[in-house]
Amino acid sequence: MRITVKGKNLDVPEHVRDEAIAKLSRVRRLFDRFIDMEVVFSEENNPRIEDRVHCEVVLHAKGKYLRASAAAPDPLTAIDRVEAKLSRQVRKLKTQLVTRPRRQAVPPELVGVAPMAADEPLEDDELV
Repeated sequence: MRITVKGKNLDVPEHVRDEAIAKLSRVRRLFDRFIDMEVVFSEENNPRIEDRVHCEVVLHAKGKYLRASAAAPDPLTAIDRVEAKLSRQVRKLKTQLVTRPRRQAVPPELVGVAPMAADEPLEDDELV
């Protein structure tokens, strides 16, 4: 899985980048069919907003996109919050894929054969 960490109008420090890769790669343990993950950090300039650092993650699986975002006062807390949201979404996706009803194939010799009622007596040639 390829993980890309970017900053939108800010530089992401190396220790934050390493922490994001380490924490968000744990999601792969839950479901291993992911292709790539994009992590984007941004910062609010308004001093009245307490949760200034915003972290957004887009996870691309085969035909599916999962998106989670969280805000926090510092980037490491934002990573923890977004990882919790993303792991919940991954568990939900995996449950949907596992519990999806599957069509069972009918063997060719049974196509067109009517099912037998339980009260019909068996004849000798049917037992063989």
